[in-house]
Amino acid sequence: MKTLVVATTLLIASSALAQNQQDLSKVEIKTTKITDKFYTLEGQGGTIGALVGPDGVFLVDTQFAPLTEKIVAAVKKISSSPVKFVVNTHVHADHTGGNENLGKMGTIIFSR
Repeated sequence: MKTLVVATTLLIASSALAQNQQDLSKVEIKTTKITDKFYTLEGQGGTIGALVGPDGVFLVDTQFAPLTEKIVAAVKKISSSPVKFVVNTHVHADHTGGNENLGKMGTIIFSR
């Protein structure tokens, strides 16, 4: 059992290290219109959902922190409203990495 725990811990740690070593400066955010008010944003990591409304934008996940500026720029192309809310599907950095940056912009974040 201890061997399994150690192996799992090493696997998770090496995965996190590999993510931190990615060159995210070359990542482009691809926006796909699903409906008039719902879009997906793809960059590096999990896909972001963007629900656009008259009072703001609701995002599902935020990808990696270094991509926040690119994500916000992509959102501005689909809505003049700011990102008001974020909800995270789970805790991995490719889904929550941009939370702190968006929080500093005034976004309300729902996460566990």
